Amino acid sequence: MNSSNETIRLDGTHLMLDCFGCNKKALASEEAITGFLNELPDKLGMKKLIKPYIVTYPGGDSWDRGGLTAIMLIAESHISLHTFPHDGFFTADVYSCKPFDVEGALNIFRRYFRAKTEKIQIAKRDIEFLRNRNMAVLLNKHKVKQKGQ
Repeated sequence: MNSSNETIRLDGTHLMLDCFGCNKKALASEEAITGFLNELPDKLGMKKLIKPYIVTYPGGDSWDRGGLTAIMLIAESHISLHTFPHDGFFTADVYSCKPFDVEGALNIFRRYFRAKTEKIQIAKRDIEFLRNRNMAVLLNKHKVKQKGQ
């Protein structure tokens, strides 16, 4: 291999969770969702990039009677949550470019939302690519030079 290249390996985990029979008050509570989205990354060793971002949807003409959509951007990727309080249902994604404690994440979901039924899917992303070290060094030198001007 060319010494000017370095291998980058991403061993990501994507947890997809659909839960039914949940605590309807928790699903409708911005305070509960905010607490959940602040706690989960901390417990999993992820770095939060923003405060939890929550949008309330009042519902529409379809089956959807409204709920909350929330996202937490993390350095490793994102955590998203869509709640349907009238139906006691939520769907969520926890995606990280690094492995994380899936069982630990599930336990936090369980504590906050107390689902009676869970559909759990886990996908692994196994990605490897080459990065040109010389280009990275040049870019870093350029950034340093700009800051010093």
